[in-house]
Amino acid sequence: MNATALRRCELCAVDLLCRQHFTSIYDFGHMDLRRFRLPVHVTFESFSGYAGKTGVPRSLFAPRPGRSAEGLTLRRDGDFLILYDDLVLSERRLSFTLAHEIGHIMLGHIGEEVGARQEQEAGAFAAALLCPAVALRYLEHRDGTPYTTEKLTAVFPLSAGAAACRLQTLRASPPVPPADSEINLLLCLFGRIPDTTSGTSFPAGRKEVL
Repeated sequence: MNATALRRCELCAVDLLCRQHFTSIYDFGHMDLRRFRLPVHVTFESFSGYAGKTGVPRSLFAPRPGRSAEGLTLRRDGDFLILYDDLVLSERRLSFTLAHEIGHIMLGHIGEEVGARQEQEAGAFAAALLCPAVALRYLEHRDGTPYTTEKLTAVFPLSAGAAACRLQTLRASPPVPPADSEINLLLCLFGRIPDTTSGTSFPAGRKEVL
């Protein structure tokens, strides 16, 4: 995925985070995406719940080429239904699956022929939603040290594997000036914005590179 597409996914995720009522970085530890404030109507239902309500066999959701076994999104009359595998025991894995499906909706993939590009974009959106780059860079700036996979998973709801991939992606991406939405997110999470030259806070609107 090129840098432009990656940045688009990042900012789309940040815009959605700004819709939530986060007041601290520690809110990420209690994130339930099924309770997110979304700009469209989305219902969440487990595979077992959907099978029980509709009578369709649960085996319908078995993996097949081009589709994960853990989540899928349906559209009905302008509303969306996200189905997820309730047999997944890892909350972090489930969160990534739900974030991935929300990404398909927010990025306008529903109704398209979903291929490798759309799957990569939804994955990038999910990673950004669960660990926004601007928040991680703020923490590294504040603490004066790069975050490891272990430190990342202590703050953000990513599995160790997803955290390692997130760090690899961000380390390969050059820092960019934060967008207004990223500045707003920093203010919500930390109450201040870092000045990367002096280590002090600076007023909203200043475009330092993070």
